Amino acid sequence: MSESLRVLVTGGASGIGRATVRRLRARGHDVVVLDSDAAALERLPDDVATHVCDVTDDETVRERVAAVAVDGIDALVPCAGVYELGAVEDVPAATVERQFDVNVFGVLSVVRAALPALRESGGRIVTVASVLGRVTLPYHGVYGATKHAIEALSDALRVELEPHGVRVAIVEPGPVRTGFNERAKAGLDRYDETPYAATYRDVRAGFDPGGVAPERVADTVVTAVEAADPKARYPVTWQARLLPLLRTLLPTWAFDRLVRTEVERAGLVGTVRGLLGR
Repeated sequence: MSESLRVLVTGGASGIGRATVRRLRARGHDVVVLDSDAAALERLPDDVATHVCDVTDDETVRERVAAVAVDGIDALVPCAGVYELGAVEDVPAATVERQFDVNVFGVLSVVRAALPALRESGGRIVTVASVLGRVTLPYHGVYGATKHAIEALSDALRVELEPHGVRVAIVEPGPVRTGFNERAKAGLDRYDETPYAATYRDVRAGFDPGGVAPERVADTVVTAVEAADPKARYPVTWQARLLPLLRTLLPTWAFDRLVRTEVERAGLVGTVRGLLGR
């Protein structure tokens, strides 16, 4: 790929997306950001082009991406996402739908809209999934399901698009120190009367899963964007490499026991920190 690339980033006004935008600009790339938060977009550097866009609005996505594509798109980095904790039994249907709308259908909408431009440029897609897209932990079932979907879609796209000159790579972080964690913790306040109340109290009392700085994930994204021959997957931490291997090598009952034992020993917070953190 050329030295200076035109990169479209969704969800680029906060968290991993914002860190990625800054890293890309520091590397001299031309960056365009789509995000639903107009106020946050205004806080981005003046040399970053921005468009207000809700990725769950397919018509708006097509319009915004078409406007960006006039000047070409060399790489697409879909970062928009939402994250909520909760037992599968507890998470309201509307919350499940919202997570899938943003984390899965929103990504799919942007990818489809950008593909004509990416074919023309011989560009690439770098999706941001999660280690939870390969190994699911309790109380992360719905979020993990959305990331499993991103892994599956990315795997299919990688093979389907290779003959068309478009490359696809997946970045797999564990916990990241962004506002995601605090918002997820606050969302548990709705579950006062539930069989899982003790676990939620543990989380509210001290939810700090550790994790890496968003800049570390952004560095991995930039590596995938710039690589002459990008890998299929870029795990960000050693846990993101080890856990899928353990899940494959261990019998299901043994892996389940490992997770249950860790939850009983350290609580959900300690389990997430220990298995997925630094």
